[in-house]
Amino acid sequence: MISVLIPVYNYNICDLVNTLHKQLSASKIEFEIICIDDYSNKSTINSNETINTLSNTSYSLSDKNNGIAVTRQLLVNKAKYDWVLLIDADMKLKDAFFISNYLKAIKQNYEVVFGGIIYDTNPPDLSSLLRWKYGVTYESVSAEKRNKTPYKITSAANMLIKKEVYIKFALDSIGNSYGMDIYFGPQLKLNKIPVLHIDNSVYHLGLESSIKYKEKVEFAVRTLLNLYNKKEIQEHDNDLLKAFVVSKKTGLNFIFFGLYVAFNKLIVNNLLSKNPKIILIQYYKILYMCYFDLCKNKTN
Repeated sequence: MISVLIPVYNYNICDLVNTLHKQLSASKIEFEIICIDDYSNKSTINSNETINTLSNTSYSLSDKNNGIAVTRQLLVNKAKYDWVLLIDADMKLKDAFFISNYLKAIKQNYEVVFGGIIYDTNPPDLSSLLRWKYGVTYESVSAEKRNKTPYKITSAANMLIKKEVYIKFALDSIGNSYGMDIYFGPQLKLNKIPVLHIDNSVYHLGLESSIKYKEKVEFAVRTLLNLYNKKEIQEHDNDLLKAFVVSKKTGLNFIFFGLYVAFNKLIVNNLLSKNPKIILIQYYKILYMCYFDLCKNKTN
């Protein structure tokens, strides 16, 4: 009845898989758990291979690093059931009702169900403080609020979806988890796919360093801009893209370009500090988008 799919890269998934297996077994439904390791280090592989002893569970290895979007697509292609539950390796279940909550949602008339993401209330090491603060501020959102704009927060890190719907969008063509999530919501909206958000959150444990997260933010901004310029994003609820479009229409993009040149080092220094002001990352995104757009146009 349900295929649980976990993309893995350098993360121990034993606790996650064992907990999922226990809940699935208790539910008395037909299930499978499929894990594909995207070329992790040997110690990670050795630890994770123990899950192959569980019933209806498989852990296989890629012969190269494909990236999470491609790995997710491979998982979906392998799934034998109509409903697939995607969950990232660095997640932890909040309670014993994770599977039963999704099984209840299946009975409703939706094709995609998003469970949500939450973060531990205790701050992590200072090196990962930016990622944690951003997650707590902007990603830990109740289902009630998410359902008001159902195509805005669409993370594939905790998502139940009909297999045929996922395959339809060829999400592996984007090539990165950040890029995929940016592309996914607008495609669901454009195609009028019924979407439901429920309070079935999982804890996000695998926090990147602040430096790495800043680089991912920049990558996401470039991806969003490229998708917009290629007209691959038409209908959307993305606040950053809305702000960018307005800035271009009003000429503010040139002012934002200048502000980026003048202040980007000061902003980055704060974001990477021991006390990052999280609102600055929103300003940084629009300034960086305008800067990158104008620089790109000058070279073309």
